[in-house]
Amino acid sequence: MFSPLAKIFSKNKSAKKDLADLREDLCLYQGQESSEEKEMLESVLDLAEVEVYDVMNHRKNLFSIDIATPVAEIIDKVKDCPFSRIPLYKGKQDNIIGILRVKELLIAAYENKNNLKAVKIEKLMSKPWFIPDNTSLLKQLQLFRARREHFAIVVDEYGDLQGIVTLEDILEEIVGDINDEYDVECLDTLGIRKVGEQSWLINGQVPLRDLNKKFNWNIDDENAVTLAGYLLEATQSIPQQGQKFNFDGFEYEIIRRQKNLLCQIKVTAPANSENK
Repeated sequence: MFSPLAKIFSKNKSAKKDLADLREDLCLYQGQESSEEKEMLESVLDLAEVEVYDVMNHRKNLFSIDIATPVAEIIDKVKDCPFSRIPLYKGKQDNIIGILRVKELLIAAYENKNNLKAVKIEKLMSKPWFIPDNTSLLKQLQLFRARREHFAIVVDEYGDLQGIVTLEDILEEIVGDINDEYDVECLDTLGIRKVGEQSWLINGQVPLRDLNKKFNWNIDDENAVTLAGYLLEATQSIPQQGQKFNFDGFEYEIIRRQKNLLCQIKVTAPANSENK
């Protein structure tokens, strides 16, 4: 008997079979034996309907470095960094002018360890690749493959920086979280810090999709992209610092607000939630 993968993508299948037909085929496969494969295939089919804006790392949480920073200081910043590529900006953080591969920097630093001034960041960095924020994940996956790239800068229709998207971000949409040894350590870098058994301090600009995927939560992300946006939508107001709210079993406390921006929120999940 064919598996869903073999059945759907066998040579006997018409090349013109549309997504709706493929989804109907997937519904025919049930049972524990094919459940993971079925879920993965459904995620693949969804790639055409999800935009990079929905999965990107938002600019508010972006780890980037001013190109004017002395080389020794840059090395100190990236030596324990969990990221392999770092955006470089000039003047202001929205002005991305290059991408620095950490491995190449450390090699150059080692080769010039007695004279770090000889390390020229401008020569090490690569040209940034800018993509529209409404690009579908399927299209972006194809572009990553065609260009042999893993990293892109996301901008809106006006050319303003929105965030970054990586090949791993898209793959995680298919297979789920790709955990590594840095995941726990870098939560604070991503704007998430655990402060209790079921409680986290979270930057308001962290995307809801990231929270739902990372912790297996089910916070409604239909009308909002970020955690702050969710609370603005849910309360129909700009909450004051110290206010607490309860929605669908989750408690939200506004820890820090700067002008009209919800900067830090304490989220306490229900006791029965499946936190990863």
